[in-house]
Amino acid sequence: MITRRRMLASTAAIALAGAFAFAATTAQAENRKIKLQLAWLPNASSAGEIVALKNGYFAEKGLDVEILPGGPGTSAVQEAMAGVADIAIAYAPQVMYAGNQGLPIKSFAASYQKAPLTFYSLGEKNIKSVEDWKGKVIGAGPDAKAQVTAVLDHHGMKLSDITLVQAQPPAPLLEGQVDAIASWPTNVAQLASITQRPGGYNTQSIWDNGLEFQSNYYIAKTATIEGDTDMLVKFLEAVDKGWAFTADNPEKAVEIVLTMAPALDAQKEVDSLKVVFGADYIYNADTREHGFGNIDAARWQRTLDTYARIGEIKAGMTADAVFDDRVLKAAQRTKR
Repeated sequence: MITRRRMLASTAAIALAGAFAFAATTAQAENRKIKLQLAWLPNASSAGEIVALKNGYFAEKGLDVEILPGGPGTSAVQEAMAGVADIAIAYAPQVMYAGNQGLPIKSFAASYQKAPLTFYSLGEKNIKSVEDWKGKVIGAGPDAKAQVTAVLDHHGMKLSDITLVQAQPPAPLLEGQVDAIASWPTNVAQLASITQRPGGYNTQSIWDNGLEFQSNYYIAKTATIEGDTDMLVKFLEAVDKGWAFTADNPEKAVEIVLTMAPALDAQKEVDSLKVVFGADYIYNADTREHGFGNIDAARWQRTLDTYARIGEIKAGMTADAVFDDRVLKAAQRTKR
């Protein structure tokens, strides 16, 4: 027999549960909607951002984030300027060119502490330094001319000392069409036929050859950085947590990435993450001291000076034209 007291207690419990459900639904509905533009297609290089979404780290911060895939035809700066994305992930040259044009957009953090771009050559070519590029055919992507010019300039060389052609690995290198070719070491699948050859291979990275810029910068309009700092702080703290999870659980992180990009090879993406963390792309001495996403303004300045010297941007640009540090200062960031 159901007593009046038991019935009242049951009714109260149902009402309380309903209140909690309503509160949770309301909180979810009130989460701030923002769009994040990736620099490239979803893969291991964007694992931290994808994990932050799928593991609910953005939601914990009151953010309802939609991730927009990038690709060959995507311009992070244009997407941010047009309002398609609130935040975008961009490469250093894109940010510099935006600043050079006076566009109201800046970087506020960077997941990659150093740009991975590296040039690969077959062991039998005996190309062991940039000086050995002289008279050689160098293959790179369509936007790499300035980076190649800057690296050559660092070694007292000119673009006319080499033949620069557009090429994507691995075929042009393996077939002898080029003597060296550019790629990211994280492109494990793409590079396997080069790195696993019995004859060995040699590399020269832009980072080790005078072009010390970072990569995968988080950018936003200056109005957003100045007027919506708290939202960007929450975003950065959630991404920080996503990358920390990825570093500690690479296999699980790849499983999460594959929910957005199921065609990827899981093991190759895990191998890619091993390169990401093994080469100190995400965490290094700077992040151990300052925290995740750190940007070194002095390094930005050196890069701007280099690009000005080779005529890519106007002279006299300063780091504050491409970087605003208020988000980094306000965010609680992992030091590792």
